[in-house]
Amino acid sequence: MSRRPFDAAQGGSVPGMALLWMLAVASIALLAYEALTLVTSVWRPLLANPQVLQTDFHYYYEAAERFAANRAELYRATDDVIAGFAYPPPAIVPFMWLARLPLGVALVVMSVLSYAVLMGVVIVWTAHLRRQGWQFSAATQWLVTVIVLALGPVYMNAIFGQVNVFVLASSVGFVVLAPGAAAAAGASLAFGVLLKIYPALLAVIGLWDRAARKALVWSVASAALFIGVLLPVVPAASYSAYLDVLRARGNKTAIHITNQSLVAFVERLKHPSAQFLNWTGEQAVTVGSTEQVLSWIVVIAIAALLASRAKRGQQTAAAAGTIALIAIAAPLGWGHTYVMILPLVMAQTIAMSEAPLPRALTIAVCVAALMIPAGKRVSFVEEAPALIQNLFYSRYLFASLALILLPLPDIGRTTNK
Repeated sequence: MSRRPFDAAQGGSVPGMALLWMLAVASIALLAYEALTLVTSVWRPLLANPQVLQTDFHYYYEAAERFAANRAELYRATDDVIAGFAYPPPAIVPFMWLARLPLGVALVVMSVLSYAVLMGVVIVWTAHLRRQGWQFSAATQWLVTVIVLALGPVYMNAIFGQVNVFVLASSVGFVVLAPGAAAAAGASLAFGVLLKIYPALLAVIGLWDRAARKALVWSVASAALFIGVLLPVVPAASYSAYLDVLRARGNKTAIHITNQSLVAFVERLKHPSAQFLNWTGEQAVTVGSTEQVLSWIVVIAIAALLASRAKRGQQTAAAAGTIALIAIAAPLGWGHTYVMILPLVMAQTIAMSEAPLPRALTIAVCVAALMIPAGKRVSFVEEAPALIQNLFYSRYLFASLALILLPLPDIGRTTNK
């Protein structure tokens, strides 16, 4: 099967490169603002007083403290969809190490490590694209890297002390390693699933990729090995408690605009804007059966589209789209969950460098929408009807859908061997 390799190494298109430079310049300014805010408004206050701010990291840190004292206290029945520790039991282990540090120091370590891992993901995914035939200049690579680092989901991941960058790393590791190192790919995916169950969705890749199917078998074996090794620390009873948590939250979501998932957008259609704009801690709702069915129809349709593209040889594009689909399909697709879209953003912004104006402009608008942190309110938008507000405040969702649906250049592995 012959295809024209993607080549943006000769300077690209004039409008595409111009827009890429504009996004990069804006990203540099945004990075400076994000760094200042992270240091002065999050790290410094928490170093002085761990209770002055409430972040997601508090839930993990406190869960690790109580779990260290009592192995039966990992999950709490009083926690709702929004609050508390609800990850698979092995996910508590790294937080047990972090909990030995003061909370502020632990969050700084977590945030710095997240950015370091993110840089590793960017390097690995860039190398993967080059191996698949993508040719682009070093300048384009640096511009895309700056844009990715400044995106709103990355910033939110850092300020909340979230684990999504590590989940992203495990997902990218699965895709990149599967063709030649099935065991390592399976171990990578198992790590992500035991940290946060969402990467299990990557089993979809097995529909079109034999190498991925082999890696999926290794992932099951690796998960069993990880669980067995950790039994002295994480007892078997924790897993039955986790199943109770999954059952309790299986039909729940949160309607606050920080939640950018598909099901949250659909559920917000039933509520006045005052209920999803103002954070009260009471935005957890039970999803109606119609809304659940509708959301899953959309997710399955997207997965079918990606499978169709993969079978036409566009496996790299399909894999990036599947990783991005995790944030869309998750009932709690918070803004920071959308770090899962970064491989797709990288591919699309690289492609933008040689794209004609209409395509380049579409990509630029989508990327710009991802630069603003989810949940950031805009006064003039709130004068509009609730539907318009819901559409605007679900911008991560629609930007991601657009980037998935917008075809990438015809690049990817040409074999399923």
